[in-house]
Amino acid sequence: MTAAVPPGGPPTRAGRAAPDPFDPALAVVVTGIATESGVDVTNDCARRSCVVVAPHPDDETLGAGATVMRKIAAGTAVHVVVASDGSKAPPGDPAAVAALRRKELAAACGVLGLGAGDVTELGFVDGELDGEDEALVGAIAAVLAERRPADVLVTGPEDPHPDHAAVFRATAAALASVDGGARLLVYPLWQFGDPVALRRLCSQSRPELVSTVGYRQRKRRAVAAYASQLAAGDEDTEGLRPSFLRLFDTDWEVFFPVRGPGEPGPS
Repeated sequence: MTAAVPPGGPPTRAGRAAPDPFDPALAVVVTGIATESGVDVTNDCARRSCVVVAPHPDDETLGAGATVMRKIAAGTAVHVVVASDGSKAPPGDPAAVAALRRKELAAACGVLGLGAGDVTELGFVDGELDGEDEALVGAIAAVLAERRPADVLVTGPEDPHPDHAAVFRATAAALASVDGGARLLVYPLWQFGDPVALRRLCSQSRPELVSTVGYRQRKRRAVAAYASQLAAGDEDTEGLRPSFLRLFDTDWEVFFPVRGPGEPGPS
């Protein structure tokens, strides 16, 4: 998810920036609005099997780490799909960086309670998912057909990161091709810094909230496993800044159900 951070802005990947400037104070307000309008589904969620689709190693932990742990604690099946190899961040030899990201992914997923058989790495080139729609659809559909989850969690269609939006498109198409009846839910990442994008999500469906109580410390440990992605401070020019990470260290994880054609919006 990370690479260089322009002054006042968030990380970029492959030369393509997320929203700039990123305003941490505004993001906190936007996050609060989302949670205040949401409904607590913690108990029901724990019993619903799921596949989490992540564009890059770390997205699964930031967006859904506590939810994954809560499901596993309840004996519910969870599988994680990571679309890209993470080879563009941090800068360096792509093969070496991809190997590093693979080790970090394994460590983070171990903290979450996932084993090697619970994670599928698709290995697409980091920063190049936009344009790989057909191949992504096929790869994700194969996992969904095998796992038959009740829920599929994925990054959003209006996430400013092009890899994140591409993975949503592919996941939605893959789910439509697999007759399993699973629900599709978005976990916001960069939308927390974009009030317009989050407002659109809220207008389409009421947020579902999963409590992180009892899991926040472990989630922090899982995030910390991605050491190559983390900035030491908000003035650093590389990595995910502490002010951004705090958006994912709260009492709730937030998910937006994706409505099908003709389904009513939030009430």
